[in-house]
Amino acid sequence: MMICQQNSEQGEAAASQHEKPNRKSNQLLWALLAAVLIIIYRLAFDKIRTNKTLQTLKEEKGALQEDNKVLQEDNKVLSEENEALRKHISDHVWLRSDRNWEKHGDKCYYFSNIILPWKGSRSFCEALGADLVKIDSREEQEFLVEKLKNIVMDGIWDGFWIGLTDSEVEGIWTWVDGSPLDSRMKFWLKGELNNAKTSSASGEDCAMIVKREAEDLNTWIDETCSLVHKSICEKPAGTGPSSSVCG
Repeated sequence: MMICQQNSEQGEAAASQHEKPNRKSNQLLWALLAAVLIIIYRLAFDKIRTNKTLQTLKEEKGALQEDNKVLQEDNKVLSEENEALRKHISDHVWLRSDRNWEKHGDKCYYFSNIILPWKGSRSFCEALGADLVKIDSREEQEFLVEKLKNIVMDGIWDGFWIGLTDSEVEGIWTWVDGSPLDSRMKFWLKGELNNAKTSSASGEDCAMIVKREAEDLNTWIDETCSLVHKSICEKPAGTGPSSSVCG
């Protein structure tokens, strides 16, 4: 019996010695497996982050391409504008004469049939010693509306640029002299302002006055600044190189 007990104890000892390497191997295997899972997780996370970065870069590239397109359009408009001004520069002396201006109150007005973008129209008025019209009163709006009734227009939305824009800050309308639009002195047509983006991604940031046969004085609309229209120039009466009222 003593011999059998010793043999049994020796066998258990041998088995225990055999299990220790196996346990260590399993622990190492689990450690390696955990390390592999961590690596896979990090790679997956890095891939997701990389994909997001690529998407962001694609979106930024698209935005830059759109901005570049707008700049190209603006450069084209400026070239056309400069060409139009060059063609009409020789007429400036003739345009300064009294017979082409109409005095009303203490101001003189010129209704230009030369179609230009808003900035080009302003430059044209400045070349005449004037600026795009600033409407200061209801009486002045009544005068302009009445004048337009007697002018032949090309269509219902044909009109004249006025000196009002929100191109600097969207929604903040200011006159060409830098003064803000008086909330009590607004004559927007019903349905305006709509800042439509049908003609340009930048929307409609310049104002014009359109013809209406009704007595309603609300005749202003917002329009894309790069489109070409007629314009109304304005200057104080009694200014200019000559001694005449509007010359």
